[in-house]
Amino acid sequence: MVQDYDVIRGFEATSPISGRTRRFEPGDVIACDLGQRGEMVTIEADASLFLLDRATFKTCCKFRNAGATSV
Repeated sequence: MVQDYDVIRGFEATSPISGRTRRFEPGDVIACDLGQRGEMVTIEADASLFLLDRATFKTCCKFRNAGATSV
């Protein structure tokens, strides 16, 4: 299932089609399905796909719990 994540540390990811690199910064929101297998995950931002290694994803992105409320 694809879920939204907040970028909490900057990183670069690469487009699998063009090879273009994009820099993601804290405050950006990306979408990812962590059900993917392997060392690399595909993330989506601005209607484009990018490849990122799973270790970087885990340290630089945090699940966006849109349904949570603070009291």
